[in-house]
Order: sequence, then C-alpha cells, then structure tokens
Amino acid sequence: MLRSAVSALYRASRSFSETVPRLSATPLGKQEPQLSLSYTCKVCNSREGPKTFAKSSYEKGVVIVTCSGCHNHHIIADNIGWFEDFKGKNIEDHLKTRGEAVKRRDTIKNENGIFEIQK
Repeated sequence: MLRSAVSALYRASRSFSETVPRLSATPLGKQEPQLSLSYTCKVCNSREGPKTFAKSSYEKGVVIVTCSGCHNHHIIADNIGWFEDFKGKNIEDHLKTRGEAVKRRDTIKNENGIFEIQK
C-alpha cells in the first residue's frame, strides 16, 4: 500500500511539474549589493571571514556576525539603536572612537564565489 501511495505521489508531482511553466531564466528581483568583512576575534584570537551581509543592512539596519571559533556574537552595525553600549552606528565609527584603524577595500565576487580585491 505504501509503495502504491508513493508511486501515485510521484506520478502526480511529475504531471504537476510538466504543467507549470519553468521560470528559471526569468529574474525574480534585483540582487542587493553585498559587503564582506574579515576580522580577528578579540575573544578567541581566531581570524574570521569573509563574513558577507547586505549593504542596506550595514547602512540602515543591524548586522551581527558570529565567530566560528568561540561562537561569540559581534555587532558590526546598529543604525536602529538596539545596543546602548555600542558607540557609533557601525564598526568603522566604533573603532575610530577607540583609536583603531580600519582598512577598507573594494572587492568583487567572481563567478566561483571568491572575493577579489580591487585596487
């Protein structure tokens, strides 16, 4: 009985997929610009990155990344004001108030998913 039910479902799914037009070539929406971040975790001293996130989240929202070494959460941007102890709207402002340098580079993600630095 189970076998007949499975084959009936399989036949139904095949007939359904044949009647529904494929839209894979049709763009579904605009792709958002992405930013990437590489950093050294000050809790466990592991080198992290690249961590990727939407540029709009960095500029207008909240971005939190998780360290893969110690699973600590790091606030990268807080434009909404959720975290009172985070000085500044993003990590660049926060590090500038502490006197630390931030290196900013333009990168492009190629067809293999690898980030390339543009100078």
